[in-house]
Amino acid sequence: MNMVRLLMMLEGLSIALIVMHFITPSIYYVIARGWLRLSSKTGSRDGLTTEPPFVSIIIPTYNEAKVITQKLSNIYLQDYPRDRFEVIIVDSGSTDGTMDLIREWVKGHGDINVRVIEEGVRMGKAHALNTALRNAKGDIIVITDADSTWLRDSLRNAVTWLVNDCVGAVSCNKVPRTNKDVETEYRNYYGLLRIAESRKFSSAIFHGELAAFKRDLLEKIGGFPTDLGADDSHTAGLISMMGYRAIIPEDVKCIEYVPSKGYWTWRIRRAQHLIQHFLRFLRYVLIDGRDLPRDYRQIMLYESYLHLVNPWLFVVGLVLIIISAIHGALIPIALLLIGAALLVIKIFRTWVMTQVILVAAAIRNLWNKELVWRKIEK
Repeated sequence: MNMVRLLMMLEGLSIALIVMHFITPSIYYVIARGWLRLSSKTGSRDGLTTEPPFVSIIIPTYNEAKVITQKLSNIYLQDYPRDRFEVIIVDSGSTDGTMDLIREWVKGHGDINVRVIEEGVRMGKAHALNTALRNAKGDIIVITDADSTWLRDSLRNAVTWLVNDCVGAVSCNKVPRTNKDVETEYRNYYGLLRIAESRKFSSAIFHGELAAFKRDLLEKIGGFPTDLGADDSHTAGLISMMGYRAIIPEDVKCIEYVPSKGYWTWRIRRAQHLIQHFLRFLRYVLIDGRDLPRDYRQIMLYESYLHLVNPWLFVVGLVLIIISAIHGALIPIALLLIGAALLVIKIFRTWVMTQVILVAAAIRNLWNKELVWRKIEK
C-alpha cells in the first residue's frame, strides 16, 4: 500500500511540475504580447542633430581572418558620417593573419579612422572591451562581433535612439542566417520578448552583434564586467538598474551568422553566460537589496525564473513521469506518448531543446564559466 501511495504521489507531482513548466512561460508570453501595444512607452526619438554624436565602434578580434575584411567594409558603408565615428580593434593574439588583413584594408580606406590595439594574448572579451574603452574618444560606445553584419541604417538608428535622455543603451534585433529550423523558431519567440520588454522598460538580454551605450553611464558602472560572460546583457542591466532604459527597437537590425558545426556547443556557451547574468541579478535583489525600477524588476524576475528555474521543472517532471510510466501509471504513459508525438511540431521541439540546453549550461557553469572560449567558425 505504501508503494502504491508513493507512486500516486510521484504521478501527481510529475504532472504538476510539467503543467507549471508550460503554463508559466505561456502567461509571460501573453503579458509580453500586451506590452507590444505600449508603443508610446518606448519614448520618441529626438533625431540626430546637424553634428551627430561621435561614436567609438569596438571590435574585439581573435583569428577573424575569414570575416574581418567584410566586417570593416560593412561598417565603412554605414549611413553615418565617417568623420563622426572611429573604429577600435582590439586583437587578442590572432595567429591566422587577421592583423595583416586589417592593415591592408586600412591602407585602402584613408577616410575612416581605424585604430588597432594588440593585446598579444587572450584575456577574455570583456578585458578587450575595457582596453578599448580606455582609449576611445566617443560619447557613444558601440561594441560589435566581427562575425556579424549590420544593415546600412543599423548604426544611425541605434544612435538616434540614444539621443533620447531616458535611453542609456540600445541593442539590435537579430536576423539569423541559418538552415536550422530550431534556431529560426527560437529567434521568432525570443525576438518578440526582447521588443516587448523594451516597450515596457528594458530588454532583459542584449546582443553582441550591436550593443550601444552612453559612455558616461559605462564609466559610472566601471566599464564591462570581466567576471561573467554576458558582458553585453549585464552592462545593459546595470544601466537599467540606474533608471535608464536599455532597449531593442524594431528598426535596429543585424544579421547573425549561426554556426553549422559546433552549433550545440555554441548554444550551451551562450546559455551559460545568460545564466551567470540572471544569477548575478538575483544576488543584487535578494542579497544586496538593491532598489530597481519597478518595471525592470518585474521583467528580470520573470526572465530569471524562465532561465534558472523553469527548465529544471521540465527535467525533474519528465524523470518522474518516466518512473511512473515504468510502474504502469496510465496518465504518465499517455503523456509520454503525446509528448513524443508533439516533437514533430517545430515550436514544441524547439522549446524542449532550449530547456535541455539551459539545464546543460547550468551544470557546465559549475566547473567552467567559458569566459575565454574556443572559437567556433560560422
